[in-house]
Amino acid sequence: KVTQLAQWIKESKHFVAFTGAGISTSAGIPDFRSGVNTVLKTGPGAWEKAATGKSIKPKIKVAMSQAVPTLTHMALCQLEKEGYLKFLISQNVDGLHRKSGFPDDKMAELHGNTNLEICRKKSCGRQYMRDFRVRNAQKVHNHETGRKCESCGGMLYDTIINFKENLPEKPLTDGFANSEKSDLCIVLGSSLRVTPAAD
Repeated sequence: KVTQLAQWIKESKHFVAFTGAGISTSAGIPDFRSGVNTVLKTGPGAWEKAATGKSIKPKIKVAMSQAVPTLTHMALCQLEKEGYLKFLISQNVDGLHRKSGFPDDKMAELHGNTNLEICRKKSCGRQYMRDFRVRNAQKVHNHETGRKCESCGGMLYDTIINFKENLPEKPLTDGFANSEKSDLCIVLGSSLRVTPAAD
């Protein structure tokens, strides 16, 4: 199977990868859907624990801001550097793809990035990658971080997408455009159950 996969990657003209929370469990970040009997050190997924009402303490749990990219993140980065991987679509907010060195112009972070805050002024649009979690709002749909843009003085906002919020237009459009062009798409660490990302 590995030989076949390598052949498909070599022969592809527009290879796209789609990633979910499962690729970050080895970095110590829990996922959402792993079952109660999982062998993962991060323990059952958040939704599994909620559904079963079981509180199982994980053997390992790392804060997103402290997590480092895994072998999977680094392999995807290397595939891009060597010209095979043309675009990366991710549901993850942990920022590990950017930490791995994956170019942000070849990636769509559909659900945002916990370390990224942006200026929403159309005349500015500056982005700030931080080494800390930028979201600090108490209300779910309040995205102001309380910091100001160094360029224009406008209010900065976190980029996290919560349930019932629309996905950001550019990452979604880029994701669909690259998916339509792809002749090979590899899905890693996602159950493909959350739409519209799964689409």
